[in-house]
Amino acid sequence: MAGEVQGYRRFRLTEDGLCPPVHFGAGPWDGRIERARCAVDEGHVPPEWGCGCGLYGWYHPSYTGLGTGWGNVTAVVAARGRVILGDTGFRAAAARIVAVSLPRRTGPRRRRRLEQVLAERYPDVSVHRSRRRMVRRHPPEDLSALGVAVRSSPAVRYRWTALVLWLCGVVALCSVAVVPRAVLDRLGLVEWLGVLACFLLWQAALVWLVCRASPPPAGPARQEPTEAR
Repeated sequence: MAGEVQGYRRFRLTEDGLCPPVHFGAGPWDGRIERARCAVDEGHVPPEWGCGCGLYGWYHPSYTGLGTGWGNVTAVVAARGRVILGDTGFRAAAARIVAVSLPRRTGPRRRRRLEQVLAERYPDVSVHRSRRRMVRRHPPEDLSALGVAVRSSPAVRYRWTALVLWLCGVVALCSVAVVPRAVLDRLGLVEWLGVLACFLLWQAALVWLVCRASPPPAGPARQEPTEAR
């Protein structure tokens, strides 16, 4: 719809509706238009430059993380009004939910119940049984006209690299376990120090990759405020 900026974000899907995971106590989003409220200073209208208030969203779905926890879902939102655009996400004065994907590994009985909750509270929202289907139906928006380059999160590449490195390390450890004892007895102090150094480097690389694979807080905004048009 004209005048809106599309993005993605996480929600906790409960019996009451779609609740933001950070400010869970604020309750579920409105079924039509959710308007931002500043929890720090009620004297200004969100989003305020330098405050951090506003409704958050990412330009690309990869920034929402894996979301494998129970009840975690990815949703497509359309922001409107005053919007502060950032490098990877935005903060908006108001937004509406466009689509939502059901949690992974949802049984048939609970899936029907969740679909009923969404139909009652969000009748205009399209519901998808997988995130892949939802993103295929609602792909990332081209925001080049607003000076924003929409890119996928590098955390995905770090995540796969960490998995490959972990598997390589496990294979190496299993290989050492089957080396004959006579061969190990012939290793000197320098060789054992080298093995220990390789093991520590492997652990350090895994920790670094896992930290890089963790997505940053949602919706960073470093550019000047702009109106969605």
